[in-house]
Amino acid sequence: MRWMMFFAWGMLVLAVVAFAFALYARQSALKQQEEPLPVMGAVNADFAFKNQWGETVTRDTFKGKVWVAYFFFTTCPSICPVMNRNAIDVQIEFANNREVLIAGFTVDPENDTVDALKRWADKHKAQRGKWHFLTGERKALYELSRQTFKLGAEPGDESHPIVHSDKLVLIDRQGRIRGYYSGVNRAEVQRLIQDIYRVLEEKG
Repeated sequence: MRWMMFFAWGMLVLAVVAFAFALYARQSALKQQEEPLPVMGAVNADFAFKNQWGETVTRDTFKGKVWVAYFFFTTCPSICPVMNRNAIDVQIEFANNREVLIAGFTVDPENDTVDALKRWADKHKAQRGKWHFLTGERKALYELSRQTFKLGAEPGDESHPIVHSDKLVLIDRQGRIRGYYSGVNRAEVQRLIQDIYRVLEEKG
């Protein structure tokens, strides 16, 4: 009889511990959801580039929008095709949301002309007004990459003529950088999509 009592007490203690752990986990998850994404910088430099439709795109184009920026070039033999394929997921998810834009800045403007970017955009089914592929002066593009987004862009070698970051950058309505995500990692891109929703819900 005594062993049954000990068994019952043991089960009760386990139940209490399990309940407490579940409550703690739930509260931690809620706290994590409530915490805003950090501010990692700001897109405070003016710029003006041409997109694949020959339109001039400036910083004001993205004013009041949530947007994703990254750097690439169309003849990239390695990470760029993967980055752009994964960016398609972002476009599909927010195809009907005018508050979300995407910007791909070339790091090879001499070859990535407006016409070249138009072919690239057509290949990736870029939605007009949603996904901009941008070209312009090399100096301005590289300064934007290095100084504003804190992403490297350097001459490479024969196999990789230009070395650049694989990051997709999330920018909020106030032009603040809120996250960096690997554009070649599908799980990271899915996390980016969820964070876009979080930023869209922010007030102010």
